[in-house]
Amino acid sequence: MQTSRTQIGDVTYNAVTQSFEALVTFHTQAGRIRVAAQYEASLAEDFELVTEGLWQDALNRRQDPNALHARLEAHRVVSRRRAQRSLPPLQRWFDVLIGSDAA
Repeated sequence: MQTSRTQIGDVTYNAVTQSFEALVTFHTQAGRIRVAAQYEASLAEDFELVTEGLWQDALNRRQDPNALHARLEAHRVVSRRRAQRSLPPLQRWFDVLIGSDAA
């Protein structure tokens, strides 16, 4: 079973739809997955109940293949050779001059 940590962003109330809305982020081993969640309730609803409803809605939407998700892969290790290509030209030239660059 894959474990994840969940973070509920800023919770706002949409008076038109009479619902609470938030961006829920799931932190997994594969990276972050962000899902927009909505929970219909009155403005006077208990905050713990609202956050539980938002979390449940985000879980349901995360499992829905047709729902909109934002994914960010986990940080990858960049090789030294690839990192050196991203150096400014003058820095690369200096590294070649003093011999720290592999031929």
